[in-house]
Amino acid sequence: MKYLSIILGLCLLFANLHAQETKVINKPATSSTNIGVVDMKKILAQSKAYQSLVDQFEDVRRKHRNTFTKQEDVIRDEESELLKQKNVLSKEAYAEKVKALGKKINELKQKQANEAKKFESSFERSTNKIQGALVDVLSIIANTKNLNLVLAKSQVILVGKDIDLTDDAIKELNKVLPKISLGK
Repeated sequence: MKYLSIILGLCLLFANLHAQETKVINKPATSSTNIGVVDMKKILAQSKAYQSLVDQFEDVRRKHRNTFTKQEDVIRDEESELLKQKNVLSKEAYAEKVKALGKKINELKQKQANEAKKFESSFERSTNKIQGALVDVLSIIANTKNLNLVLAKSQVILVGKDIDLTDDAIKELNKVLPKISLGK
């Protein structure tokens, strides 16, 4: 009798839990979240503005590298000439020329570092403009499709094709910002 009442109590408890579970499962959703996903790497890879920016950056970097290489060659020639004069010049005169050459080398290195910072900064400013345009494009797409949330594809494990906005974003970004100038 004692066991029968425990079993009956457990049956009632499980029946009650099942009824509550069914209510939760069958409960209609009161709000829905519409989500979109974009592949940022693909957008940058296919963005006309970003590709133009990369090409400009590489072109400028190549030109400056050639200029600095020529200046380095001149300094190497000066160093070679100085070594030839080592036995001819007095120790003081030689030391003075070595010091002047060292100063030239340091100035060239500093100039190279400053140029590199300048170009990186220009590239970053231009990239930020592209990202700003992309945010505007995604905002318009999200509003058009009544989306509450847009995530980067890299943050999501599985993505259905129906929520992937990447191709639409690329198309619109290329319309809005087909080209950008380095540092402008």
